Amino acid sequence: MIIGIVGAAGYLTWQGFSKTSNEPQVPVKIQVEKGMTAAQIADVLEQNKVIKSAFIFRYEVKKKGVGANFQPGTYNMKTGMDYNAAIKALTAGPPIKYIDLTIPEGWTSKQITERVSSQTKIDAASYLSLVTDGRVAVEYPFLQNNGAPTKNLEGYLYPQTYKVPDDITAEKFLNMQLAQFQKETESLDWEQTQSLGRTPYEILVIASLIERETRVNDEKPLVASVIYNRLAKNMLLQIDATVQYALPEWKDKLTYDDLKVESPYNTYLHQGLPPGPICNPSASSIEAALTPGQTQYLYYVLAPDNSGRHTFAATYDEFLHAKAQYQASQNGR
Repeated sequence: MIIGIVGAAGYLTWQGFSKTSNEPQVPVKIQVEKGMTAAQIADVLEQNKVIKSAFIFRYEVKKKGVGANFQPGTYNMKTGMDYNAAIKALTAGPPIKYIDLTIPEGWTSKQITERVSSQTKIDAASYLSLVTDGRVAVEYPFLQNNGAPTKNLEGYLYPQTYKVPDDITAEKFLNMQLAQFQKETESLDWEQTQSLGRTPYEILVIASLIERETRVNDEKPLVASVIYNRLAKNMLLQIDATVQYALPEWKDKLTYDDLKVESPYNTYLHQGLPPGPICNPSASSIEAALTPGQTQYLYYVLAPDNSGRHTFAATYDEFLHAKAQYQASQNGR
């Protein structure tokens, strides 16, 4: 009985030591490494004056049976903390740092990889290999029987501002993008693929061309109509952005030699659609590819006023006339 009384008295003494003092608390960062035991963590806390006694901390941890629940990471703690508060923080895990990761519309997988690797801890090679090999954690319906000749996920990396932990893995972020693609596109009228005589993957290819050809939303159905009209007439699409995609580096202005680069993506040399998307388009571009405008347009000319708008033409003469007018307006300045 004497032993019990002494033990209880000792415990009360320990508890007394655990009470917060009147000393001001000072912020301190505590690093808990993977594999550290509760005893080792207790020593680190005591050394940094987060707690007064490592012995009492170990006793409380053992009593609660939570030692195995402590999470590795960096903790923002304070000196003179209550034991229960310190245990609760270690059990909850370190605070997660989130960042806003913006993927602009019309970017390629290579451009996305550069941004992802520069703003997170994701390894560029790991992310890009997942994209090119089509390795995903979920069986997304839009990847099943879509008519794609490849597993490459170019085109499906949905452009969006994502709120992600800075230590997110390549697999998790890729699946966030694919889940967003599904969310943004599942309400579109994909049954139009049959009447258009295209596979869902070809629709995505066309959408990527539209995305790169205009940044004006109300022009997208018109650009789509030009693409479909030229395909119907077996005309070369002659889209500069497909040549840019074929080149090793982006160029501000293409040369005539660039237009001769041998690549299945070069629509100045090869009829029909390129073999895959040339960027990752927005839902509005995919919608335009599914519901193109009903026009006779075969050409368009970019306005020189930086508005991003185009003049559309049904004949080559109309195209030349619009081009000449723009050039005259430029020369007259």
